Amino acid sequence: MAIDIICHSILSGELWSEEKKMKANKRCFTVILCIIFLASVILPLYTCYAEDSVITLGTKSAKVKTIKKRLQELRYLEKQKFNNEYNEKTAEAVRVFQRLNGLPETGEVDAETEKVLFSDQAVYAPWPTLEPVATTAPVKEPDWPARDEKGYLDGGGEYFYEDEDEGQWIYLSSNLQIFIRKVCDPSIPLEWFETEILTRNGESMRTVMTDPDRPGTKYRYPYDIAVNHGMVLGFSDDFYADRMTARQTVGIIIREGQIISEKTNRKAGHYLPNLDMLAQYPDGRFEVYQCNELTAGELMDRGAVNVFSFGPVLIRDGEINELLYKYYRSTEPRQALGMIEPNHYYLLSILGRISTSKGTMLQRVAEMMKAKGVKQALNLDGGNTLAIVFRGKILNRKATYKKRTFYRTLTSLIGFGYTESWED
Repeated sequence: MAIDIICHSILSGELWSEEKKMKANKRCFTVILCIIFLASVILPLYTCYAEDSVITLGTKSAKVKTIKKRLQELRYLEKQKFNNEYNEKTAEAVRVFQRLNGLPETGEVDAETEKVLFSDQAVYAPWPTLEPVATTAPVKEPDWPARDEKGYLDGGGEYFYEDEDEGQWIYLSSNLQIFIRKVCDPSIPLEWFETEILTRNGESMRTVMTDPDRPGTKYRYPYDIAVNHGMVLGFSDDFYADRMTARQTVGIIIREGQIISEKTNRKAGHYLPNLDMLAQYPDGRFEVYQCNELTAGELMDRGAVNVFSFGPVLIRDGEINELLYKYYRSTEPRQALGMIEPNHYYLLSILGRISTSKGTMLQRVAEMMKAKGVKQALNLDGGNTLAIVFRGKILNRKATYKKRTFYRTLTSLIGFGYTESWED
């Protein structure tokens, strides 16, 4: 208003009175004060907004704390108490996030980075993996018999190959292939058996019990059970008998189409065993489930022939169970069974509680199996229960537990193949 008066007076040539000058000056002064006040309020707000729109090193704001919490949810930062300062550690986490999400690696949170960070499409940081174990060394090739194009024995009969020094055992028939390799990594130290099994034309995995009329009774050594039932390959399972004897929750147990136990945990958890399941189906498929995902009746309706309950699930649909990165960190003897594809299976038996092999955590078991292409896998009972028997001979050494060195007796076994040819 005062500016308008001044301009009008100059243009009209009007001479100002003292009174008009004082009023004009007062109005000008008021306008200037308003401008200064507005500048002092609006400019800082604008500056704050500008700083928050691109968050860089040294920025301090509540939004920084929110960003840190989101980065932690996505596994780019470890769980901790966060402050409001954007530091170098946060910037490095943002750079990794940007790289894995296809954004420019600036280490700064601009509008685009913020949008992706808080979206449902944000890519999680991968879980940290363990140092890989030693690769399998080449072994001497056997004098192979006549085989068809898929590697099965061409014609009838059986073929055995055993070389304990090389750590290699092979069985072939017209519908079954079994390859066992013993591998060592002294740097850990660790010893394990890798068993690959292929079947066709109705040949399938089977289970046996020492007393089918009274499941969970008549404890026998695993090699005796294998011989008594003519197994080429036999190995320990979920050892449900131990939970029966201790009057614990047994889990869902089905053997050759017969329900042995229906009671399982109501909630999934991270204890051992958590009673997760592996189901075998007539078409050669394995499927894994959480303990409370399906009832025994529902599994039977789906056609499950055998169901093993121990757990946890190691791999499902090719993905490692995230619980393994947080729990199950003790080093123990481990045994796990998995499927690469229907009728193509993989058994991993990791020794422990001996001088040359301390055992391992379940994360390593899962990572080793995934590296072999396993899509579905369950942890079976390990420790001193672990047993792998080939042609009546147990391949793993006795383990020491509570100052005792022994093989545990069992009431059931998993097996492949029939034979009457036993190792001398």
